[in-house]
Parts: sequence; C-alpha cells; structure tokens
Amino acid sequence: MKTILLDLDGVLNTYNGDYIKNYIPPLRQDAKEFLQQLSKDYKVVIFSTRARKLILDWLNKNNLEKYISDITNIKIPAFVHIDDRCINFSGEYNEIIEKLKQFKPYWKK
Repeated sequence: MKTILLDLDGVLNTYNGDYIKNYIPPLRQDAKEFLQQLSKDYKVVIFSTRARKLILDWLNKNNLEKYISDITNIKIPAFVHIDDRCINFSGEYNEIIEKLKQFKPYWKK
C-alpha cells in the first residue's frame, strides 16, 4: 500500500495562518469523508510539527484516528505529499522562482 504524507494545518483543519501552539483549529468540512476515501487505498500519515499528543487528541475528538496510520514530523518516503504550502517542481528552476514570487496559500487568496 502506498503512503500519502498529509499535512494537518490548512488541509484537515481550518487553519488560516494564526498558529496557536496548544490549539488545533476545527475540522474542515468534508475532511472526514476525504480521509475515509484515502484510507481505502493508501496508508495515510499525518505530517506536522505540532505535538503528537495534541494531534492524537484532535483526531480522537473528531473520530478520525481509524483513518490515520501514523503521525510524524519527519519527511518520510511517500507516494505523494498533500500540503497547503507546496510548489510542485516541474524540472524548470526559473519557473519555480516565478511561482515563489507569487505564492500564497489558498486561505490567503
């Protein structure tokens, strides 16, 4: 089974750039259904710099723990990464420079 590395903030929750250390924002609409679907075909690993216990408590509170295989703060080998702050490398460095200059996460557009 292929692994998907899934960012927590801004992907599964309603994070909007206001980071609070001991608080994880509410679950995004349709996130549970998204995880249900992903977990059928992939090993889903949460990637976050937040405290593991805080994430586990949030997953349990939202009844999501059964869809998650692991939690890590390390960029492990994965089939794909899903993140709200990513630029896909196209093989062209100049294109990346331009994308960086214009980059904004979806919640800032």
